[in-house]
Amino acid sequence: MSSITHGGNVWQGGDPAKWLDYSANIRPEGAPEWVKKALRTAVKNVAYYPATDMHRARKGLSAYLKLPSEYVQPASGGASAIELATRCGAERVMLCSPCFGEYKGAAEKAGLPVESVCLLDGSRNITSPAEALEDELGSGMLIWICSPMNPVGHTFSRQEIEDLLSLARRKNCRVALDEAFIDFCPGTSRRDLVRQWPELIVVGSLTKILGIPGVRLGYLCAQDAPELGRNCLPWELNCFAESVAIELPAHKDEILADAKESRFRTESFREGLQSLGLYVYPSQSNFVLADLGREADPIIEALKEKKILVRRCMDFEGVNDGQHVRLAVKDDRSNQKFLLTLKEILTCAENR
Repeated sequence: MSSITHGGNVWQGGDPAKWLDYSANIRPEGAPEWVKKALRTAVKNVAYYPATDMHRARKGLSAYLKLPSEYVQPASGGASAIELATRCGAERVMLCSPCFGEYKGAAEKAGLPVESVCLLDGSRNITSPAEALEDELGSGMLIWICSPMNPVGHTFSRQEIEDLLSLARRKNCRVALDEAFIDFCPGTSRRDLVRQWPELIVVGSLTKILGIPGVRLGYLCAQDAPELGRNCLPWELNCFAESVAIELPAHKDEILADAKESRFRTESFREGLQSLGLYVYPSQSNFVLADLGREADPIIEALKEKKILVRRCMDFEGVNDGQHVRLAVKDDRSNQKFLLTLKEILTCAENR
């Protein structure tokens, strides 16, 4: 079984609350009050098996995602949705890297060969996916692409995704678009394209924007969602995830407000990092990719001694040179503490 290379390893001894965790991109304030209320409400259902057809959760997700319910499959987090998408009948998998390592893990678990094309060029520019893949695809491939791009934070335009879908149709392939962080990027989701494109599968997660990684609430969108959903385990969603999904449509405005606040924080944090002499890629999400311009491991370890975790990038193709780190964007106070700590560490390193 594959293991997920992931951030959020706050269980490495002692109280997890003692860590300032910049390795996992979760709503910094934790779950909003309406989510906590939904979780408390769900307690009354713990004595019952959840509905196996997940009709209540599907209805809530459908209204929130603005898609017909028959196009929506609830899933136990984004990782489960990735597993479902991988079992769409593809014979091979093509990764648009850099990207989340679980696409490869899910493909290997399914016994599918994996290839990859890096969209980042040597000048830190991002190549159009259709252009990069024009001569790389064969019939029966599943193409994985994430938007916003993990760990870069770049979102792909509607035209770029449609160009990729046109290429996939010509080559008899399918496209799996991972929008796990899309709620932090208002107006950039392309999930509505599943209405027109049977080639498209969109996977997503509410874990990040709602601050509930322990609840596990994700989804898959596709024209053949019911068929793909047959690979779900019974009782895919527990009562807590179901309760949150039911409440989603009533709280769109709060989620949007969170996303707008996050965007301001991202720009401010990026400017602060660049003032320390780092190159920081433009990001539309709640994380940034920084090139430290030097070996990252000593800095990562120095931060860890200060109880600060960051995400190494050695498993992200294209930025696995040992100098890149991905950093979550947190509240202003935490971001200022991080910047001051990093400045101190960098200054000490330069004076040695």
